[in-house]
Amino acid sequence: MPERTHMVDAVNWASLTRDPRAATGVPAALHALWSGDEFLRRSAYNYLAGTLVQQGSRFPTSIAAIPFLTDVLADPAAGDRFGACQLLRLIAIGDETHWLIERPQPAQLRAAPAPEQWDMAAYDAVRARIPAFLAALHDHDPAVRMHTAHLLAWFPEERHAVVPALTRVVESEHGQHAEVAAVAAVAAALAGGVAADRVLTGALAMRLAGPLPTERWAAAIAVATLYTRPPREVIDQVYECLLDADDPVPNWPFLEGDMRTLAALTLSRLDPSTAADRVDLLIGRLRKTRPGQDRTTLIGALVDSVFPRTDRLISRFTDLQLAVVKSLIEADAWGDGPYVVSLLTAAGLPKDGRFQS
Repeated sequence: MPERTHMVDAVNWASLTRDPRAATGVPAALHALWSGDEFLRRSAYNYLAGTLVQQGSRFPTSIAAIPFLTDVLADPAAGDRFGACQLLRLIAIGDETHWLIERPQPAQLRAAPAPEQWDMAAYDAVRARIPAFLAALHDHDPAVRMHTAHLLAWFPEERHAVVPALTRVVESEHGQHAEVAAVAAVAAALAGGVAADRVLTGALAMRLAGPLPTERWAAAIAVATLYTRPPREVIDQVYECLLDADDPVPNWPFLEGDMRTLAALTLSRLDPSTAADRVDLLIGRLRKTRPGQDRTTLIGALVDSVFPRTDRLISRFTDLQLAVVKSLIEADAWGDGPYVVSLLTAAGLPKDGRFQS
């Protein structure tokens, strides 16, 4: 501990920030990460998250903290090491939602003029520590393994090392810690996994047949990320996640447990040729419901599967759109309240549910 203390204190934190509170607060919080007091450690992580990353932006202090956070992750004597993974991920990419929606390419971000000059520097400083993260995938603590897998999802330029390591986690993680394999499955797909990788797809197929819903849903999301035209049974699993997942899903670090949104983003990227399968699956689900149930997500998914967003009433329907309209009428979808009606009218359907013959 004295050597580590000396290393933290050897940094001239005051030269890295104009905020005198951060100049003293950041090193103090870094020291606290090794404290035996859990409340003190958690408070330190919260302080660092709010100081090192502000509205998604990173700073020189963020970069200077990276080696010490990596030390925490590697030190079995430290507590709450998964928190170091979370903070390193935050420093690397900032807003995770942006990366999931836009799927930015790091090389393009480096080449483009950046208003926030430290963001990519912080990303690359975390990327430089990937060997330590790969080692942490073998840690005895399942929380460390899970959050390390989540951290590794964002480095596609390191796919040749990262994807095989994550694939081994998908293959080998024991059943009592299936959530670790679930996170690794999605991380491998996001980190640059490809459909031609038979080891990865074989591991995902094994998890698709797993006993736990989160395990199956994660594998389905991963497969649907690798293939824009996945098999129907995979699409069904992604829709099951969208419609049935808890909010939040326990032990699911992506989007702070919001697995439904990840499923929705995955479905939005499917090839249009999957529309027939999607409509058939969703109509089947809608027919099993009744008025009075909360069917908002299901009806929204069904409408989104074939109707573009429009501000004009649609007068001519394709065969798939007509099948959807008939199912909505049969289910009395217009009786589900104002919000559902707004979804239907945004798709170009009549507000009152009356169609011209």
